[in-house]
Amino acid sequence: MPGWPDVGRTDDHRLLEALRRGDAHAPASLYDAYADRLNDYAHSLLHDQDLAAEAVHDSLVIAHECVDRLTEPARLRAWLYALARTRSAARTGGRTPPHGMAPPATLDEPADPQLAAVVHEALGELGGHERQALDLSVRHGLSTAEIGAVLGVTSRQAAGHLSKARGHVENSAAAIVLARTGRAHCPDLSALVDSGVGASWQDGPLSTALRKRLSRHISGCKVCVEGRERHVSADPLLTTMPIAFPPLSLRRHVIDTCVSPECEAARAAILEQGNRFDKRGFPIAPAGPSGRRRSRRRRGSRDRRSSRTTFILLPAVFVFGTAGAATLIYGQAPERRLEAMNPAPAPAPPDAPVPTPEVDPLETAEPEETSPAPTSPPPTPPTPPASPRARVTTPPRPPAARTTPAPTRSPTRRPPPPVLEVGCPGDLGAATGGTITLAARNAAVDWSATPPLGVAIAPGQGRLKADASGRVALTIIDPGSAGSGIVAFHSAAGNPTCRVSWSGTGGSPPPEPPASPSPDPSVL
Repeated sequence: MPGWPDVGRTDDHRLLEALRRGDAHAPASLYDAYADRLNDYAHSLLHDQDLAAEAVHDSLVIAHECVDRLTEPARLRAWLYALARTRSAARTGGRTPPHGMAPPATLDEPADPQLAAVVHEALGELGGHERQALDLSVRHGLSTAEIGAVLGVTSRQAAGHLSKARGHVENSAAAIVLARTGRAHCPDLSALVDSGVGASWQDGPLSTALRKRLSRHISGCKVCVEGRERHVSADPLLTTMPIAFPPLSLRRHVIDTCVSPECEAARAAILEQGNRFDKRGFPIAPAGPSGRRRSRRRRGSRDRRSSRTTFILLPAVFVFGTAGAATLIYGQAPERRLEAMNPAPAPAPPDAPVPTPEVDPLETAEPEETSPAPTSPPPTPPTPPASPRARVTTPPRPPAARTTPAPTRSPTRRPPPPVLEVGCPGDLGAATGGTITLAARNAAVDWSATPPLGVAIAPGQGRLKADASGRVALTIIDPGSAGSGIVAFHSAAGNPTCRVSWSGTGGSPPPEPPASPSPDPSVL
C-alpha cells in the first residue's frame, strides 16, 4: 500500500526481538513501522481522527508492555491489528458505526467523486466483519489466516467474508462504470439504465434503488461479468482511497508513555483496561451492548423453551393421572372393582323397597370428610354366570401424548468445488511492476501462469492451501514503452485471467526478479 512503510516478515522478527529484550529504541521502531497502518485501520472503525489516535496510542503501549503474551511470533502483525481493533471497540462501547470507511474530511476530493461515493455507500452496506476483511486484505495486505486472527474467526470464515465483500463492492462500482461504457454490449443493461434515468443519460448520479438493480443484473449476466472483470477491481478502488495519517504529536506521546517514569500511572491505567488475552495472547474484545442483547435473547429463548416443555408435559401428566386412577381401581378387591366398573345396578321392581346406597370413599367429592367404614360387612353382590373377570370390561386405553416427530435428516451436501480467484492490478500506469493476488477457495489448488510478451512473473507456478492466498510478482521487461497483455492462469479450479497495461517511463529495465518469492505461511 503506497503511503506507509513496507514492513516485511524479517522486519517483524527483528522488531519482536527488540521489544522482548527491552530495547530502548523499540517503542520508536514500533511506531515508525505500524502507526500509520494502525491509525488508518482504526479510523475506518471509528470515523473520528482523535478517537483513532487514542486507540493507536493505547494499542502500541499495550504491545510494548505485553509483548510476552504473544505465543506465536509469526503473528505479530495480526496481533497489533487485533489490539487496535479492541481498543477502537472500547471507545464505542462495543458498537460499530453504521457506515463504511469514511475518508478524513481534510483530504483532497477524489478524482471520480461519483464512483468514490458509490464505493463508500457499498462499504456501508456490508457487515462489520465483511467490511473489515476487505480493508485488511486490500489496503493492509493481510492474509486470510491473519484476518481470521484479527476478527476472531476461522480462516475459512474470513475467506467467505472477503469474497462476499469483494463481489459486492465490485458489482456496485460496475453499476456506474458499465452504465457509462458498457451499455452497447448488453441491451438488458441499457434498458435498465434508460428506464431508470432516461435514454439521454450519459453521466451523473444514480439512485440507490437503480444502482442495486444494476448490480443484481451484472452479477447474473455473463456479458456484464466479463465487462466487470475487465474494468472493475476492488483492489484499485480501495487503494486509491486517501490514508488517514495520525497526528504528528502522537509519536512523542507514545514513546513517552512507554518509557518515561512520569507516565507510570498512565501506563498502569491503560494496561488495566486492555489486559485481557486469550491462550494465544490475542486481546479479548470488551463486552458491549450487543453482548447484553444476546443475553436477553438467550434468556427469552429459555423462557420459550420452558413454555414449550410445559405444553408437552401437560398431556403426559393427564395420561399418567388417568393411568394412576385405573391402577387404583384395578388394585381393589374383586367386589370393589366390580362396583367401580359397574356402578349402575339393575332396575328394581316398583314395589320393592329402595335400598340405601353405600358411599364409596373413592367416589366422594371431598375425601377428607369421608365417613368411617361401616362395621357390618358390605352386601355380597349377586353371583355372575361366569367368573368375575369375564364380566369386567377393559377400559379404553387413554390417548397417548402427542410427541413431535423427529426431524428428518437432510441429505449430505456435496462440498463446494474449488475456485481459484485472481486479484489483478489492472492499469500499472508509469510503474514498472505490480502484484497479482491469488486465493484458493474451498480446497487446495495447484496453479501455473503464462505471461504475455513483455511481462515477467515470479513464481510461474505453485500450490495454495485451502482458503489461503499468495502473491505473484509482475515485472515489465521494457518499461520504456507502453503496452498491455493478459496473464493467463491454469488450474483444475478454473482458468482466470489478469489483464494489465502500462504507460511506459523511458527508464531501464529493473533487475531480474528472484527465483522464488519470500515464504508466506499461507502458501505451501
